[in-house]
Amino acid sequence: MIPVLGILTTIVFRKKIVSLSSRSKVKRVKATFAGVSEIKSGLNQPSKWLFLIGMVFVIIALARPQWGEIHKEVFKRSREVIIAMDLSKSMLAEDIKPNRLERAKLVVESLLDNLQGESVGLIVFAGTAFLQSPMSPDYQILRGFLRDLNPNFIPQGGTNYGAMLKTTLDSFRQSDSEADRFLVVISDGESLNQDWTDYVGKLNEQNVQAVCLGFGTRGGGLIPAEEGGYHKDQAGAVVLTKLESATLQSLADKTGGVFREANVWVDLASLIEETVKRGKTGETGTTSQSVHIERYQIFLAPGLLLILISLYREFPFTAKPRVVRTRTPLTQ
Repeated sequence: MIPVLGILTTIVFRKKIVSLSSRSKVKRVKATFAGVSEIKSGLNQPSKWLFLIGMVFVIIALARPQWGEIHKEVFKRSREVIIAMDLSKSMLAEDIKPNRLERAKLVVESLLDNLQGESVGLIVFAGTAFLQSPMSPDYQILRGFLRDLNPNFIPQGGTNYGAMLKTTLDSFRQSDSEADRFLVVISDGESLNQDWTDYVGKLNEQNVQAVCLGFGTRGGGLIPAEEGGYHKDQAGAVVLTKLESATLQSLADKTGGVFREANVWVDLASLIEETVKRGKTGETGTTSQSVHIERYQIFLAPGLLLILISLYREFPFTAKPRVVRTRTPLTQ
């Protein structure tokens, strides 16, 4: 297809090239004390032939000629990870510095730095849940969302694990692969109800293992309010939020996953590897792939050079200004 387009382009511009070659050109001359003389061109071929030969080389380059092969190692990993981030207001508590949510973001950033080819998606949840970033091996998209996450993303308060698990199952259903599947739940464990248990069977059917991280301390912390001070309940009492590990522990146990308290630093990448070794391991490793070597550069460089030379020959020359010195006549 590309060579055909190149030939058509040459035919279209043929008349233009012929027209340029038929025009009278400004001669190149030099002025000396002996007089004015014409500068003969060192190129024997007319400009139009240089242009046409250059175009032929460019057309060949556009066809992307390839010969020879190289072998490269391609990383292959069959894992899918969905990160479910709790954005309820209790995640702003400062019992973990700087606060629970910011610490969680740092843990996820560390995870992304250590993954190698897994497809990763992001779900945010509070009183409801939605898929913020579909599963993809492009982690820069997820990093862009991660930096801006805050409780204002979801106006409906609370922590609805049922909605989060339903969204997770819908996201995994979009992929037909038999990869190892992991749900990384980042939360302080405070759940509105226990209806999430209805989804456990479906998680097991899809081979989803939950890696649950509990952010918060047993002693708890206060929730900063946007207008200043601390968040209060309907009775006007300051709310103290504590880590509720029972829900997270139960979810991990029912899906063959693992639970960790994250009031100290957690290496999430290592935790996922630990979970893999305990259960079904997807196909991992590297494979050798043959790739043809692109050779278009060999034709593109001389083609562009010839075209530039042909255009250069079409430009008229302008005499350079020079200082003419005259002899002062001798006085008698």
